[in-house]
Parts: sequence; C-alpha cells; structure tokens
Amino acid sequence: SWCRYGVQNSVDFAVEVEHRYKGLRSPHKLKSAVSGCTRECAEAACKDFGMIATESGYDLYVCGNGGASPRHGVLLAASIDEETVLTYLDRFLMYYVLTADRLERTARWFERLGPNDDVRLKALEDVVVHDSLGINDELEARMQHVVDTYHDEWAVVVQDPALQKRFKQFANTDDTQEIMDFSYDSKTGQKRPVVWPDDGAPQTNWRPPSAEKNDDASSVFQRSVKSWISFGPSSDFPPNVGTPVLYGESQLAVFRTNDDSWFATQNMCPHKQAFVLAEGIVGLAGDKPKVACPLHKKQFGLRDGKELDGDLELITFPVKVLDGQVHLELPAREEVDAVLGTSKLRVCQQQPKKEEEIQFVDATQPVAAPRVRNVTYAR
Repeated sequence: SWCRYGVQNSVDFAVEVEHRYKGLRSPHKLKSAVSGCTRECAEAACKDFGMIATESGYDLYVCGNGGASPRHGVLLAASIDEETVLTYLDRFLMYYVLTADRLERTARWFERLGPNDDVRLKALEDVVVHDSLGINDELEARMQHVVDTYHDEWAVVVQDPALQKRFKQFANTDDTQEIMDFSYDSKTGQKRPVVWPDDGAPQTNWRPPSAEKNDDASSVFQRSVKSWISFGPSSDFPPNVGTPVLYGESQLAVFRTNDDSWFATQNMCPHKQAFVLAEGIVGLAGDKPKVACPLHKKQFGLRDGKELDGDLELITFPVKVLDGQVHLELPAREEVDAVLGTSKLRVCQQQPKKEEEIQFVDATQPVAAPRVRNVTYAR
C-alpha cells in the first residue's frame, strides 16, 4: 500500500483481482475494492465483494452495495491469505452468476438466501467455504475457464467487419438518427442531452392515436392497406435480443426469441419516449414473451404490446420469415411516420407542433395499392 497505515500490499492485490475477473459475465454490474487497513478508505465493506487488509491477511466481505437501498457487506471469511481470497471469490462469484436472476445485484440475491442475515450468511458459508453442495470444484473450473479464455472483445470487433455490423444503429441500413435533442450548459458550454420531463408532463406516457378510439394500440393501423416489407436476412437478427430497423423515419424493433418466435413493435418506449426497446431484456412472464425497457424497467408483452403492470401499450406488427428474409406487414411509410416518426416523438426542449390529423385508408374500399419503397439495402 502507498499509505503509511497499510498492512498489506493492497494495491498490487487489487490489480490482480481486477485482471482476474474483468471478463466475467454477470447478471448485473459488480463493484469491488481492496483496503490496505481497517480505516477502510476504499469502502470495501459496502461493495459486491471487498477485501480489508489485516496484520494476518484479508477480511473478505461480500454482498454489499450503496445506492437507493444500501446494504453493508457480510463477513464471509476473516484473516485469510490472498490465495484463499481468490479461491473463495471464484466460488462465490460463479455461484452468484449461476443462480441469480437477470439484473439482480449480489445484495438482493443474498436477501433471497434466507429470512435473516444469520441464516443467509450460514447458507452462503456452507456452499462457498464448506462445499455443502459438492460443487466447488465445478465452480472453480468454470471461473478458471473464464480467466483462461479472456480476450479483448472490442479489439476483435475492430478487426472483423462482420462483427461491426452488429453495432450499427439499424440492421437494414447504414443511416443513423438523432434520438434526442441536445442543450448546452449555460456556464460550461458543454453539450448534453435534454432532461427527460417528469411523469405526466408532455412527452411522457405516450399513447398512439386510435383509429377506433378503443384500448388496442395497434388498431391505429387496422384500416390501413398493408404490404409485406423485407428488412434483410434472418442472420442479421440474433436470438434472445431485439434488433432495431428503420422504416421511413420510424424506428421499429424486431425480436427473435430462443424458440425462434418472431415479434415486432415500435422501438420507442412510451414511458419517456426513449428509442431503446430493442436494447431491452427479452424474457418470459409465465409463458408470455416480454421485453423490459433498459432504462426504467417497464415491461411489455411482445404478442399484444400491453404493459404487464400498467396501462401503457406498444404498437405491434406481424412478422414472418420467408426464404431466409425477415418481413414485416406494414402500412405505407407515410402513415407509419405520421404516428411513429422519430422527429416528432424524440424528447426535445420544446414540445413538437401538433401534427395534422392522420388520414387512414379504408381497406374495405377499392383503392390503388400504395407505393412503398423497400428499405432493404444491398449487402
């Protein structure tokens, strides 16, 4: 340690810990710290895992966190050497990775292990220290595999044009869109996104204009003449995630689940009008496929677009895969843009001017087929 009070070489040990676990995929973010003495300047006892140096080794604390629901970590082992610290951490972290829910921090995961901290700590000690489940060899082997196979994934992407395609804004075009307005700080001149309005204010809790004035968001297009539009090969749409596509000026999100079911919705979350649903967490609520907005965790059913625990809705669109190409059944671009166009819905400093009333095409009347340009770009 650089500090005169340090009793162990905490700086070098912290670097070793950082490099050992930097490639670990975990259900949520992980924070760690190493303090060189019991004065605890690094605040290791309130991290997901932290070590505090003592005269005879390190005290190992786990399952702490700060934030809105802070929790002090629990002491898993006292005065152990660096090798034992890493052994226990290998087991603890892999046990957490394999058993925690998505987006569940170690503190909340720990609280599910029993009715109180004494019971929870004993349950964790039994697994990690005493190998009560007989799985510690497997946990250690899994962690060693993570360490041995670590590589710089971003360096690989830079060198591989095929991987770079996954980081385009839209799967079907190289075009890009600004999804928020920006403002400039009056004192520093720094450019930054505009602040989201409070719930209930304009540009929040968006609802589509309904052609039939009923509760079904997708009814806004029910009288429109539609056609099947190709958005590119199915290989451009990886499973268990959403993929954004651009149709005219409107952003749509295509979801492909692990069982190869396909869904399509608007890409804008109606809560704060953020164009992020394709980046959300795809999962199941019972047997119902859903997506959770990555910003505020609003959850929507992918079949009907309805919010699971609220009254917001998404507009949904039929999807099919034909000859390896992903097709969406859509109205004319002008109609979709009138409802979902990015320029009119993105959060801005001043509320956009009210658009003229949307004109819907009555599918029961004979009309000429609309001219719809295919937005699929040559590969």
